[in-house]
Amino acid sequence: MVGDVHGHPDLFRALIDLAAAEQRFVVSLGDLVDRGTDNAATVRQMLDLLRADRGLFIRGNHDDKLFRTLKGNPTSVDSDLAVTIEQLEAAADGKALRQGFFEAYRSAPYLVRLGDTVMVHGGFAPAMLGVRSLPAKLRALALYGETGPGETRKKPVRTYRWLDSVPAGATVVIGHHPLSDESILVRTNAEGGRLIHLDCGAGKGRGLGALRLGRAGEVDSACRASRRDGEVVIEKATLVAHSGIAESTEIG
Repeated sequence: MVGDVHGHPDLFRALIDLAAAEQRFVVSLGDLVDRGTDNAATVRQMLDLLRADRGLFIRGNHDDKLFRTLKGNPTSVDSDLAVTIEQLEAAADGKALRQGFFEAYRSAPYLVRLGDTVMVHGGFAPAMLGVRSLPAKLRALALYGETGPGETRKKPVRTYRWLDSVPAGATVVIGHHPLSDESILVRTNAEGGRLIHLDCGAGKGRGLGALRLGRAGEVDSACRASRRDGEVVIEKATLVAHSGIAESTEIG
């Protein structure tokens, strides 16, 4: 399971190759695009995984905005999305990449469940399980997570009240909000339900987090791909208990 790639194909390639060497299936938590060095290459990598039946990606809010823009819906094209579109159009196979992404996103899930582990980009509610189609409110939670009143640096404040709804023994893994770099933060509710934050800040020029899952969905270990002296290295990452996220935490 891989966190938010955000257009960094060198980091993504390192984890794809690691998964291939270990004969593992790759699940991306979404936000494949925007902010990175080569968004076209990242889309190409994901489409290659899909064609080879070696991976899938979950819908993220940045991916959703690209999809809506390609669909022709009115969207606010910020500088991040403008660069992504420019890179897709400039690629020799740009038309195929745009069409491939469009079709892949249309069939991509909002969440994936393996045993007692749920993978979703932004936020979770038990009502997401066991339904064929999510209502609009739950789709928004899956993509954007949960926010409260106020703002930090003109961004809404991220909250995690929904953590209390995670059942005992269950683990929810999200991306969307880079709270740590070298460590992968874990929060546990009063009933024993867990939340793991896998976004290690690739979109901010930091690392790309990943978890190895067992066949029943249990978390075996964590690692991260990062750059050191111009080379991409993969190193072990630690799961660190996070006692609480302040209500004023800034959204990444």
